[in-house]
Amino acid sequence: MKFTPLDIQRREFEKVFRGLEESEVRTFLHEVAGEWEELLAENQKAKEEILDNRERLRQYQDQDRIFRETLLQAQRTREDVLEGASRERDLIIREAQFKADEIIREAQQHVVELQVQLRSLKMERLQFLREVESLMDRTRRHLQEEAPDLYVAASPTLNLDNLDLSALDDPADQ
Repeated sequence: MKFTPLDIQRREFEKVFRGLEESEVRTFLHEVAGEWEELLAENQKAKEEILDNRERLRQYQDQDRIFRETLLQAQRTREDVLEGASRERDLIIREAQFKADEIIREAQQHVVELQVQLRSLKMERLQFLREVESLMDRTRRHLQEEAPDLYVAASPTLNLDNLDLSALDDPADQ
């Protein structure tokens, strides 16, 4: 049975012969009722503090959960970003390697084309020199036949018959 301070203050007792001093009992009951009221107030205040503390604890737990989820999401995002950056880096490296290989192939092909052109030009040069020598031989023979007394034969300046044709492939020979 739960007593309120008012219940304690209003409590009536039977009067008996040679009973207790009524004023003392009343004073005592008022003191007990006052202390009981204080205890009930403290108890109510403690209950309210417990409820407030439980609410704050729940809020802190919610915040903690949110912080943990945020941290976990940030870690996942970091891993995703790093993975994406790694994939992009690998792709860029592969593309660069492919382009480098393509440039090297094109450069090698260009070198081959230039070597072919150089060989062709050397052949044309040799052909031109032979034609000039042939023209000079014809001119000399003509001069010897037409004016042998004016023309004194000189040693040939270039003998193309003994020319080594393998030198045509030598890039130092220009």
